[in-house]
Amino acid sequence: MGNKAEIHVACNIDSNYVKYCAVMLTSLLENNSDSCVHVHVIAASLPEGGQSVLRGVVEGRYGQKLSFHFPDASMLDGCRVNEGSYISLATYYRIFLGSILPPDVAKVLYLDCDLVVNGSVAPFWNTDISDVALGCVEDMWSGRPGIYERLHYPAQASYFNAGVLLVNLDRLRVTGFERRAIEYLAAHADRLEMYDQDLLNALLHDDKRFVPHRWNVQDGFLRRRRAERMPADSVRVLEKELEHPVIIHYTGAKKPWHYKSQHPWRNLYFRYLDMTHWRGERPAMPLGYRLKLASDSLLRACGLMKPKYLKFTKI
Repeated sequence: MGNKAEIHVACNIDSNYVKYCAVMLTSLLENNSDSCVHVHVIAASLPEGGQSVLRGVVEGRYGQKLSFHFPDASMLDGCRVNEGSYISLATYYRIFLGSILPPDVAKVLYLDCDLVVNGSVAPFWNTDISDVALGCVEDMWSGRPGIYERLHYPAQASYFNAGVLLVNLDRLRVTGFERRAIEYLAAHADRLEMYDQDLLNALLHDDKRFVPHRWNVQDGFLRRRRAERMPADSVRVLEKELEHPVIIHYTGAKKPWHYKSQHPWRNLYFRYLDMTHWRGERPAMPLGYRLKLASDSLLRACGLMKPKYLKFTKI
């Protein structure tokens, strides 16, 4: 790979997400073989078996670099998620990337594990964010005014999704972002319905650069009723962006590995899953749910029910 600059990629997981992390990394590295990628996995702890799985993907199969980071548990003091939430407390490690990653890592591409990368991330990585803290994609709920009332900043700044972020770590370090985040948590934790995503928006809404939607195609972008969630201008732009999606982000509680998922591009997750040692694994669908799907299909055919998703060509 010569002297190519490294693309630093970070993700944070717990032991329950090793499989999904392996699929995400497989998709990333399968489609970026012409780049030097250094993967940073952040976790409170991770059994050796889980570490071995991820080494096998990153180092063994693709010959790329892998580093594990295990921050002290006290780093997340003051952070919270609601009991029973599908979101893990580990999500807050995004706030502390500047401290967790080595000081010589000036920029990082943060990726959630509930996504697949279906193309080169080099154009995204090369986006100029030298004068802002983040490169990001607007959130699928950005049209909801309640967000801005709750977080106390103007709606004109919009609201971004934190599952895919190009992070200017040097800027966060010199502006004291982590200190400000801790202070915000202590004073305004009651405002944070979407946890660290809300926190990031509250503090960085005026220090970001929006990038094309193709870099974080969220579930809501594909929904028939997306115009109720997003500004009209964004919906018009989406039409072109969805012709060439690169990062497919399975936002929400129903993931491709759940039998209730009806995501139009669910097949992509299984394509990359089948490149791992979980090849062929599929969620078992109860008979009752199969009958429900058949009934819904009949109702849609008769015009008595509208589909949740728009129609998209499989990719």
